[in-house]
Amino acid sequence: MISSGTLHVIGTELVVGTFVLSGIAFLMLFLQKGVYSSDIVAHWALFAGLVFTPLAIFSGISASPNGPEGNVMLFNKFLLSCAAIGLSVGLLWNRYQNQSIHINRVHALLGMVTVCLILITASFGGMYSRGESLTPFLPKDVAFVFPAWASVILLIMGLIMAGKSAVEHR
Repeated sequence: MISSGTLHVIGTELVVGTFVLSGIAFLMLFLQKGVYSSDIVAHWALFAGLVFTPLAIFSGISASPNGPEGNVMLFNKFLLSCAAIGLSVGLLWNRYQNQSIHINRVHALLGMVTVCLILITASFGGMYSRGESLTPFLPKDVAFVFPAWASVILLIMGLIMAGKSAVEHR
């Protein structure tokens, strides 16, 4: 039987590896180098990372000795992972809807932002488990939470954008 900690390490390596591959391909897209192959690699690697992310999240929650309750760093990891999932789904959906997206630098830039979110999440995990981090300048004891009014505004904006997209693509 594989322990949840070992499963989390496997899941995390799959997520980080596929997202980094995606980030390199998005960088190549941003620089307009090898556009056709970079486009394919960026989006398929992003899809693979998206598939493995829930495994890393749930095995990480299960592997936490005290559970996620009351630990600010684990909350931040969950928040950043969910933000990366949402951005990844949006990028993949946008690519599916718009076949000429590979020439759009904003799309490539958002792909690189997604990779940064995953790398910050992994860095928090290193700080939590080993006491070392790639991002020592980020506060580890503060929860990055939007106030309720900002969450409501973002929810309304998301619903408006989804409705507008549904009407336009009908």
